[in-house]
Amino acid sequence: MSVEGFVRAAGGVMGQARDGFGTGVGVLLPLPPLAPAPPPTITPGQGQAADGQQDSASQHHNSTAALGSLDDTSRAELDAATASASGGRVNMESIIAQAVADVQALGLSTNTPEGKRALITAIKTRLEETRGTVETGAAEAGTHAASANANAAGYGDVAGLTRPAGMSANPLGAMPMGGGMPMGGGMPMGGGGMPGFGAPMSALSGLSAPFTQASRLAGSTSPAKLASAVIPGLDTSGSGKADERGLQKYTKLMNRAISNAFPEIEEIGGVRSDSLKWHPNGLALDVMIPNWDTAEGRALGDRVVNFLIRNQKPLGLDHIIWRQQMIQPDGSSSKMDDRGSATQNHFDHVHVASLGGGY
Repeated sequence: MSVEGFVRAAGGVMGQARDGFGTGVGVLLPLPPLAPAPPPTITPGQGQAADGQQDSASQHHNSTAALGSLDDTSRAELDAATASASGGRVNMESIIAQAVADVQALGLSTNTPEGKRALITAIKTRLEETRGTVETGAAEAGTHAASANANAAGYGDVAGLTRPAGMSANPLGAMPMGGGMPMGGGMPMGGGGMPGFGAPMSALSGLSAPFTQASRLAGSTSPAKLASAVIPGLDTSGSGKADERGLQKYTKLMNRAISNAFPEIEEIGGVRSDSLKWHPNGLALDVMIPNWDTAEGRALGDRVVNFLIRNQKPLGLDHIIWRQQMIQPDGSSSKMDDRGSATQNHFDHVHVASLGGGY
């Protein structure tokens, strides 16, 4: 392939990657607020009819509160998914602008073999940046879809519905990032002389003006720096509600992030003796849910689970246990055997385990 053809193909790939993130942030219309149900009042009278009416009023009040909490979580998840897609497009705009600058700077030197090699090397670098942006976008899209799916299941729980096995309940639908871009294992480097560059610059120059590339952690933080890492969108300052003695690095991050994101949570357990490795080795936390046996408490636990799934990568999530469900980082879950009590079945707390990261 000629240098001209290579540049044109590269420009096409970058444009496809950019467009895969959508055309920009749309207008998010606020959902109408759910009218709160008044607290139930004592029904005059006695007997089964009065008792039934009172029970119905209580159930309606609790369900309304739970639905309000789920609505708040859904809005937050939609905002996060939209921001993620927008950030990916900003990254691609920046990469394209840098590729345009490469072509403009090196285009006039492509009459020489050295100039051609320099331009090809520069464009290959931009293609690798494109690949990384696409892969990150696909991973984040999967995380948002899993979180939204878990939250959608909560609506069914409030309504007393059970979703059939294997049926998706993702209200966000398919995210715009596909699984793979047409990059292949490497770019063709065929020869072919050309007297000058000239027109091929238009393959890239019309795509975009420069944008500032958004920074991201991208899993590059070393274990030695995890405890003090600054993660965009997460507050990991302070020491957290759990005693951090004996906690590993990722577990400390979880402790701090959960404590700051959910100030209503007053107690988080850390290192303790156990027959399994997670707590003794500083790999797990027990996030105690206040009023866990109410609709509000369950909704709070669901929000903690969604928060952890949404931030699984920077927090080093290994698994979650909540309400007798073993939950994986991708949001998939399986029911656990009944262990006999609310605590053993994890109804009164969210058990979260990390990948560790060292002490």
